[in-house]
Amino acid sequence: MDIVDYPELTEEMYQILIKKVTELNPIRSAGIHLTELIYCLSAGYWDKIMPLPFTKQQAITMALGIGFERVLIPEGMRADPGTCEGVDYSPDFWFRGDMPAEMKTTRMSTKKTYTREFPETWKQQILGYCYAAGKVEYGLGVVHLMGGYKPPFPEILAVKFIFTHQELKDNWEYLLWRKEVYVQGFADQMPPTPTKWCQDWECKYCRYATSGIHCNIKVV
Repeated sequence: MDIVDYPELTEEMYQILIKKVTELNPIRSAGIHLTELIYCLSAGYWDKIMPLPFTKQQAITMALGIGFERVLIPEGMRADPGTCEGVDYSPDFWFRGDMPAEMKTTRMSTKKTYTREFPETWKQQILGYCYAAGKVEYGLGVVHLMGGYKPPFPEILAVKFIFTHQELKDNWEYLLWRKEVYVQGFADQMPPTPTKWCQDWECKYCRYATSGIHCNIKVV
């Protein structure tokens, strides 16, 4: 028996995956979604104006999140999107009818949940959704694909965030400040300054940065 590499099948599977993920993840709204204000404003600008296809790795990661969300969140629990002060938001679901909640799928270790070392972007999103929904508590379920990097894995853990009103207010003001920069970019037909309005790690995986396309192109 011979077993050989079959790159044609690999590529076909990737193309199917990218196409399906693109269909399932259209731009969330014609307006400005809260998540756009958390991550790179330059990439968000191009996502709306002249989007590039998802990379293979992005497509796999997104597909995992979509799959777990569809399995774990019953249709009747899913939250309807809303708008607050011109910002669209969309919690994943309502836990027991009155607490907004989110589900995240990640390769990070369960240790991060036990020690509460969540990504800053997760906290900004949850704070923003809490403010928009008029709540001070928010549930988070985390699907740790690699568990604690030893059995058992995968593993699901959950926590509840309890915020002060000042924390909610401070985060919301930060998001509105970024919104002003973002909106001005569309008015000027130029993306917000690349590398300035993002987390350090975002450029490494950004399809716009690695492609060399779009960075400072003016739309005319």
